[in-house]
Amino acid sequence: MVRRLCILTTGRADWNLLAPVARAAPAAGLLVDLIVAAGHLDPDQGLTVRAIEAEGLPIAARLDWGQGTAATRAARVLDGMGRALADLTPDLLLLLGDRFEVLASAQAAVLAGVPLAHLSGGDVSEGAMDDGFRHALTKLSHLHLPFHEAAARRIRQMGEPADRVHVVGNPALDGLAEAAALDVGRLVAQLAAPLGRRNLLVTFHPVTLAPDLGLAEFEALLAGLEDLGPEWTLWFTAPNGDPGGEAIAARLSSWARGRLNVCVLAALGAAFPALAARCEAVVGNSSAGLAEVPSLGVPTLDVGRRQQGRLAGPSVIRVAARPDAVQDGLARALALPAAAMVNPYGDGRSVPRILKVLQSQPDSRALLHKRFMDREAGHV
Repeated sequence: MVRRLCILTTGRADWNLLAPVARAAPAAGLLVDLIVAAGHLDPDQGLTVRAIEAEGLPIAARLDWGQGTAATRAARVLDGMGRALADLTPDLLLLLGDRFEVLASAQAAVLAGVPLAHLSGGDVSEGAMDDGFRHALTKLSHLHLPFHEAAARRIRQMGEPADRVHVVGNPALDGLAEAAALDVGRLVAQLAAPLGRRNLLVTFHPVTLAPDLGLAEFEALLAGLEDLGPEWTLWFTAPNGDPGGEAIAARLSSWARGRLNVCVLAALGAAFPALAARCEAVVGNSSAGLAEVPSLGVPTLDVGRRQQGRLAGPSVIRVAARPDAVQDGLARALALPAAAMVNPYGDGRSVPRILKVLQSQPDSRALLHKRFMDREAGHV
């Protein structure tokens, strides 16, 4: 059975979801080895490893992806993960999502004979190369922990055995309300800037299937926000480390320069729920706007193609990346009633479900053997 669990986190986005599992797993009898990699160790991404260190969680291995192309970085993570797993010899590796460095880590685990449990498989994001990485991770993984039934159905359609697929919901929602209730004084201290009278939280990541990697979409978003009055404070978080991220970050820096109502933060970390809850809307193309923000009672304006195809609740307004569409969509988002704030990604009780699935595996090594379920042959 699973006794020793490795958890891989590669950046601020997945840590918000994995942290509740990492905190609760020891009390459930699991020995946890935390592997911190990639974006967490990147100064351009805010060195978010510091937040993990400050929480006192022991880190078993650190995998720095260094500088260079995405392929070069992925190769470094692949090599480092192979070495880490050889040292730690876990029963199971838990990983999440759809990023290229996560796919490299999964490849290392398969080569090392370590079974994989994959969170958030079966989702769709048609505007990014992440979509292919996510589905590749599904085929490499041995235990599937999707967030909703539509995702579970897609996993089964990919030939994965139904008894390996368990709908658990989004673990970021566990304790989200408590995190959002952070005292405003402490929040302002963490932000190092006061809240405005009206606030927007904006995050825009590269659109990796676009020819310009999303730069034109970002320009349209900025133009759509250009005419907001001085009563608004715009809180921008930096783009992730995908190809195109440096160009978007540079453009954001030049656009924000001299604007007194614009604050650019490398990362929010644990302050994300508290700031988002005090904003009138969350804007951009981050999956958090779809999968987490609705539980805070805040509308989301999803801009452009990156999240096309991903499940979204009624509090998410989706618009094309045009200035007029951004302006119109923001007006519609701000007018949404409280009844629209429904989150289809979970109920805030995901962590116990995840731990129950992990604990229920009688022989983790037996997970390495799985059968492709051919729907046309009548096996599903």
